Amino acid sequence: MEYPKFGFIRQSFPRWINPDPRHAVAAELKKSGILNPIRMGDKVLITAGSRGIESMNEVLRTCILAVRDRGGEPLVYPAMGSHGSGTAHGQMDVLRHLGISEATIGAPVYSGLDIIEIDRIEGSVPVYADRAAVEADHILIVNRVKEHSEYIGETESGILKMAVVGFGRQPGAETMHQLAVNITYCKAIHLIAASLLKHLKVLGGIALLEDHSNQLRRVEAIPTAEIFSREPQLLEESKLFKPTLPFDELDILVVDEIGKEISGAGMDTKVVGRIMNVYEKECESPRITRIVVRDLSEATDGNATGIGLADYTTVRAAAKVDFNSTMTNCVTAVAPEKGRIPLAFKTDRDALDAAFKTIGIWAPDKVRVAWISNTKDLEWLAVSSALHEAFEEEKQDLFDLPWDAEGNLPKIIDLFQSSLKS
Repeated sequence: MEYPKFGFIRQSFPRWINPDPRHAVAAELKKSGILNPIRMGDKVLITAGSRGIESMNEVLRTCILAVRDRGGEPLVYPAMGSHGSGTAHGQMDVLRHLGISEATIGAPVYSGLDIIEIDRIEGSVPVYADRAAVEADHILIVNRVKEHSEYIGETESGILKMAVVGFGRQPGAETMHQLAVNITYCKAIHLIAASLLKHLKVLGGIALLEDHSNQLRRVEAIPTAEIFSREPQLLEESKLFKPTLPFDELDILVVDEIGKEISGAGMDTKVVGRIMNVYEKECESPRITRIVVRDLSEATDGNATGIGLADYTTVRAAAKVDFNSTMTNCVTAVAPEKGRIPLAFKTDRDALDAAFKTIGIWAPDKVRVAWISNTKDLEWLAVSSALHEAFEEEKQDLFDLPWDAEGNLPKIIDLFQSSLKS
């Protein structure tokens, strides 16, 4: 098969002077006054759990110090639904992999799991929370505000979603997703979050907003009474700084790796244009005919959620799948589509051959192919000659695909770094 030539291109993202997370969080806590209700000896839960937030450890340490300054006793709480197979031990392991432990952040991490029902909504739908959250004197919710991988709504991934899947953990997350089948994600999250904020002593939220390079851009502290009105505005702001592909239509997208630290869906559904959720609206763009996923990331620990978004993969990737972790995640999220294993080929070349054979009639100088490391890092990517020629920003010379003797490709990040040296 005659493949097109490829060339690296670079998207021009705005450059920011990124704040020191410690100073930014401390300033917001002081300005907002959301910690003012804390009294000497009060137990204060601080949530942690979202992956891929580089500033999280510094943010948590700053919150912990601020709570202690007011005489409170901070306790970091593993706020995640089915991650770590939904178990207390598994979720502690997830935090440790994120570098979050008592030794690294200077406060104890809650190691228990005691889910109780605290309310009923919509007549018969239970609302769950861990007993630790129910008995806490105060709770501070910390999370990044960004688009969600499963739906399009007024609010998506942020403070409200963290409350729902975090406080209720696996049962709470499962109930929310089941209710979403009936009334949509956004409505389900809002109803359950309203109940949780009513019954739990939540001080407010620390919203983290990032730039195109996934670095902290700014922090905002939100009092509990303002979360429902403020979070939609922050979501709209976050969309302005989201990394995306520079093309609306592709014949093939090649993705080096997917993983839970990259996106909750393994790869960002809004980047690839495939939500694949039977009860939610699908993306209008981009339109990609075939997606090839080459591997799972090391940090995902075998959780292959999102591999079902691809059309083709490799035996190498399929062999790394932890089926228990993947099934727990996908069933809890009521998204079995995300865990389906695509056709898996022995080599990258075999997988790419299959993709090219299923895009219709094409010519090497006309076919539209993009090759990315993952859906989070999109400043530099390699594209086929037709896209390379049309791209008007920074780009490098064309090259032939560098197959090895077995028919596999290097990681694009390694190929790019070697091109800089030459």
